[in-house]
Amino acid sequence: MTDKDTFVTMIGFAKRAGKIVYGYDSLVKARGVKLLAVSDTASDNLRSGMDALADKTGLPIVYAAGLEETVGNNVKALGLTDASMVKAIVGYATESAKYKLRYGLRR
Repeated sequence: MTDKDTFVTMIGFAKRAGKIVYGYDSLVKARGVKLLAVSDTASDNLRSGMDALADKTGLPIVYAAGLEETVGNNVKALGLTDASMVKAIVGYATESAKYKLRYGLRR
């Protein structure tokens, strides 16, 4: 299984379990989000907004290739709400040089 396959599988599980919040506007209002994910094809404006949201909330943020392919509907940003899924994704992203992972600055 390749790096992308593993990440796609994890996000796919979260999607099927209903543990994903889609889109920037929904993420700003959402409660219970534990990780942010941004597609590598997201606009600079969306990336800046997601970075600011991560900084404001202290949430981890993952930058991933092909995110919209995984969840469909041209989704460029999403949030995960399940703690065990987030733990697995953070662990995987930490070990994989393919994904950029950072933690927001807690303010």
